[in-house]
Amino acid sequence: MNQIQQEKNNKKGAVKYIFILLIQRIIGIGLFFIAAGGFNDIRGIVNISLYFIVSIIACTIMFSGHKETLNERGKKQNNTKNWDKILLPIYVLLGYFGIYIVAGLGSRFHWDILPIECFYVGIGLYIISCVFIVWPVIENKHFEATSRIQGNREQTVIKNGPYKIIRHPGYAGIVLWAIASYLMFGTFPVGIVSFAIIVTIWIRTYLEDKMLKYELAGYLEYSQTVKYRLLPFIW
Repeated sequence: MNQIQQEKNNKKGAVKYIFILLIQRIIGIGLFFIAAGGFNDIRGIVNISLYFIVSIIACTIMFSGHKETLNERGKKQNNTKNWDKILLPIYVLLGYFGIYIVAGLGSRFHWDILPIECFYVGIGLYIISCVFIVWPVIENKHFEATSRIQGNREQTVIKNGPYKIIRHPGYAGIVLWAIASYLMFGTFPVGIVSFAIIVTIWIRTYLEDKMLKYELAGYLEYSQTVKYRLLPFIW
């Protein structure tokens, strides 16, 4: 396949992936307002607004210079690890839909919420989390949606940008996002969903890191230099 045709395929695949991503976001947003029974929850509106704005900005950045990565993220991969065929759907259901349904129900039924100070801290963490979610995708052209060894794409170890600090910065961003969402929505049931998301990501990080050590050339040596998987100085 020549370069021009490949670029066309990457563009087409990137557009398709962004479309699916935005539809998922819109469904999640819709589920929140349906569960909430209206548009009166200021905390929810701020969270949803950030969610949508950040999604648009991230998709714009990626489409402008990283169409190949978006194209690959949108493909169904045959050699995805069996454990990720379980963990990824759990994360998608909880992170894209479940947390917004629970948050909406909290708004409808006026569940107890955290102090307003937690809400403001949550906004700050939300913005930081988005940086750690988008930055790795920019630096790592192998940042696919599923966990596998990308033999067809000559996968190599990425050591630039956030990968100098921790080995799985994208997952760290998701953990921060889950905490931020709990602080912003502020109800205990949302905290339970956030905790379930964090546990899912922690397990996925452990298994993916183990896979990379055994199957990706150079990763074991990289892990001995960058010692922490998810949390600097902790784990």
